[in-house]
Amino acid sequence: MHPRDDLTLASYQARAERYAERTPALGPHLSAYLDSLAALLPTGATVLEVGSGPGRAATYLESEHFRVRRTDATPAFVEMMRADGHDARLLDLRTDDLGGPYDAILALAVLLHLTRREFGTFLHRAHAAIAPGGLLAFTMKEGDGSEWSTEKLDLPRHFTYWRERDLRTRMARTGWTPLSISQVRMNEAWIFVIARSDTPTTDCAGSSSPLTTTALASQERFESGPEAGPGPSPDG
Repeated sequence: MHPRDDLTLASYQARAERYAERTPALGPHLSAYLDSLAALLPTGATVLEVGSGPGRAATYLESEHFRVRRTDATPAFVEMMRADGHDARLLDLRTDDLGGPYDAILALAVLLHLTRREFGTFLHRAHAAIAPGGLLAFTMKEGDGSEWSTEKLDLPRHFTYWRERDLRTRMARTGWTPLSISQVRMNEAWIFVIARSDTPTTDCAGSSSPLTTTALASQERFESGPEAGPGPSPDG
């Protein structure tokens, strides 16, 4: 692991309680974003959340009758979720086996800590862990380059910034088709993405699976809507 990654994770470990206190509770923007994801999934779908943090998004999806595998690379967050009565596991999205297959993978304000090369690798690994026709939902900070920041935690964290065109290029190379890419400006400019695995899936009779049918039925609504739709309140 690169020292950069050690330092970012160490900051989260030392300030997990502060992060939970300073991160807004689930509000209308994030609820709408998660509702958009939920609308593309069949009832009872299995979702892997990487970087669950305090676990608010997982709780919301569970209330909508989805099965969420809660994970985080920070032991303090895993213990926080377990203390609240949830099953949570330690998982480093760069090096650990993601398991699967899942109907969706969710990463809110998490992948922005990866380098560009690490992000590309994760897209490949996520594609291997997703069910055919499955979904990937993630949020990034919009901008150029990368930097260290002590905002919110008063300890250093490393961030990589992205533009929509670059995200589209990376996804196209790794087998993901964007269903929704939205820009929202809160305290900073953010990009919120929902993408579908390009791999088609059929059952033994040759008909589309419930996941693929649901995703394809909803794709037209996303593509015909305005580019800038509702997105979550940033957690970074």
